[in-house]
Amino acid sequence: MNTKFFLPQNFFSRLFLSELNPSDSIEPVFTPSALISKKLLDNADSIGLIPTLDLLTFKDFFISSRIGISFNALLSNAYLFFKEDQDTLKEMIITGDVTSNEIILSKILFKEFYGIDIQPVLQSDQNIKPGQNFVEVGDRNFSDEIFLKGLSFSEEIIELVNAPYINFVLAGSNENAVKQFVNSYENNFLDGHETSLKKLNPDFPDLSKDFININIQHIIFDFENQDLEGIKSLLQMPYYHGMIKSMVDIKFV
Repeated sequence: MNTKFFLPQNFFSRLFLSELNPSDSIEPVFTPSALISKKLLDNADSIGLIPTLDLLTFKDFFISSRIGISFNALLSNAYLFFKEDQDTLKEMIITGDVTSNEIILSKILFKEFYGIDIQPVLQSDQNIKPGQNFVEVGDRNFSDEIFLKGLSFSEEIIELVNAPYINFVLAGSNENAVKQFVNSYENNFLDGHETSLKKLNPDFPDLSKDFININIQHIIFDFENQDLEGIKSLLQMPYYHGMIKSMVDIKFV
């Protein structure tokens, strides 16, 4: 039986998959990011790339200490946009392929850096008006070139936790399924991203392609110790801000 591998519907997960050349025993399934953890529960032997802060809810998942999606600089799957000439703000619209990461971390980010309590508001891309404060999550940042006017969400979180921003972790409810996948494919990431990026050839405008090409070295799929510290720091933040009652016991494999 094939192992279902649930992936976010974004460029970075497609890049991740392109470097694997998975065997016929792996069945990739692209899914809205917010639904992947539920899919893993419904498919006991499956694996997936889940938003890191989903572990606050899905505490029994096993996660890989060796594979995931980590950003360590400007490149990001989400960007922040601000209305000009404002003294403060109360709401931050979150739009696109929204996950628990953007909803929770945006509140922490504004509290830590600006002393502001903001209310995240979920809204579709179609209803975003010029001049609004919002976080755009996913490929629209590059397909519409709007990242040029935004701030990298990854950079902000890196500064917040003083560690890489681990956007997605490889997870599953079956420990052996996670281990087997990692053991089979971990070495596929040793050659970097440039070759796979040329083959993938994303359908983005030239400016977006150039930006990704220049910054591609700042996305990491094979974790090091600093990435594991990034996971731990992200999961501690909600506890320190009183959003959860106890620390998450991370089940690394």
